[in-house]
Amino acid sequence: MMGDVNVAENENTAELLIADSRLAFIQGRYDEALKLSKQAIELEGDNADAHQCAGNAYMSKSDLTSAIEHYKKAIESDSENGDRYFNLAYAYATDNQPVEALEMFAKADEKGCSPNVVGQLYKIMAMLCFDMQRYEDAIVNFNKSEKIIGIDMDILQRKALSYSMLGETARGIEVANQMKLLAPTKYIGYRIAFNLLLQDERHEDCAAELDRAERFANPTADYYADWLAYETARFKLDGDKAHLENALEKLAQGLVILKPDVNEVIDSYINAADVYVQLENAGMALKCLNAAENPIQSYNEGFSVVEIEEPSKQPVTRPSAREIDQMVDETRRKFGDRKLDMIGRELARNPNKDISAQEGILTPVTSKSDSSSDEQYVLSRDEQAVYSPEKLDRIYRLYVAAYTLEKDNVHIKMYASKLANSSNEHSKYIGKYALIKVLREENSAQAEDECRLFIKQLRNAMIKDPSDVFALNFRIQCHIDISEYDEAEKLCRLLSDELRTPLLEQIAAAKAGGDT
Repeated sequence: MMGDVNVAENENTAELLIADSRLAFIQGRYDEALKLSKQAIELEGDNADAHQCAGNAYMSKSDLTSAIEHYKKAIESDSENGDRYFNLAYAYATDNQPVEALEMFAKADEKGCSPNVVGQLYKIMAMLCFDMQRYEDAIVNFNKSEKIIGIDMDILQRKALSYSMLGETARGIEVANQMKLLAPTKYIGYRIAFNLLLQDERHEDCAAELDRAERFANPTADYYADWLAYETARFKLDGDKAHLENALEKLAQGLVILKPDVNEVIDSYINAADVYVQLENAGMALKCLNAAENPIQSYNEGFSVVEIEEPSKQPVTRPSAREIDQMVDETRRKFGDRKLDMIGRELARNPNKDISAQEGILTPVTSKSDSSSDEQYVLSRDEQAVYSPEKLDRIYRLYVAAYTLEKDNVHIKMYASKLANSSNEHSKYIGKYALIKVLREENSAQAEDECRLFIKQLRNAMIKDPSDVFALNFRIQCHIDISEYDEAEKLCRLLSDELRTPLLEQIAAAKAGGDT
């Protein structure tokens, strides 16, 4: 009888400790919550709620191993409760163990979870499937989650990207349109639609999508980056440098319209330098790179990514009919037919009348706070510029490319050496090859020895990773450089047709005495 009383007292005490632990957890007192849950476990080692409280406290303290251990013990004591499996699955997912997480989520679904858990269960399962490139499973789970928790922009975004990865452009665009209806002024829906269209090489539709975004969405850095991607894709198709010049105009617009932070300014300057390298304009590429390294001063002093030409001395001429049509189309696109027709009728009635003069009778709709909007935007000197290793490598690669155009071997060596010491293997390849190329141009006796040493390093890299196409390309290039054409041709067989063809053409030209 006395034993039964002690058991009952322990149970009551454990329940009180669990209740206090939950309260402490809600209030953010995680150490106390953990202490109370452990006291409850000492009284009742098989109490699932006590282990649940301990697991929750450990999760908040980022001790995932201990959290997983306690969630497992909670399942041992309450194996028919789906919520227990959900908590363990969530801990596995947080600990970057996706396979184990999916297994436990599936078990939670099988056992049945609380209504407030089910929607999140399917959403997290979908995200894990997405990250594991199981796109069909991701879509199934996104749809299940959507039915329970409703429309969610994060779900829609990943669902659209899943359709994109499966090559189902039409379905992806349908989802992107849903996103635009939910948030018409946010660019994300337009961006997903644009990328789906670009992936499908529907370039006219890409331009139309960017035009829609310009009219309806708030401008973002991504919008101008997508214009750059669009114009670059067009340039690769037809080689017309006008596309790259248009891209520079868009980058310049973004720097004026967006009021960018210092890191967005840096990215724009680097992107502009990349475009100028493609245009073989080394001077402007170097100016943009220098600006990227001194972004605050460059931006505040009005540095432009568009090359400013000397004023034309030619007389002003009337625009051609084609140019007039283009301007009319542009106006119609931006303002609509109704506005255009109104302007046209007004000008027809009174060609000497300034339409804008009508605005003189109107009271400006502004507030005191609007008065500062006319001030020129400048970057704060206190803003922190962030140069990641990847960003620095890109800057150094562009410096090498620009100085190669100028045949400035001194500066090529300077920046190629920085790349050769990079933590990124591919950047190392670029740097080492650029240094070897300079040695060859200078007719150095060391050039061939350095080239053979580099070939050996590339061969070892491919032994470690046979899929390293980057190493294979440089290896082939080195064999061409030292006239080992048979070896280069053998290695070309490992490449896809798209990559192999230009290299075989280069080998044929080298054999015939052409430029290597």
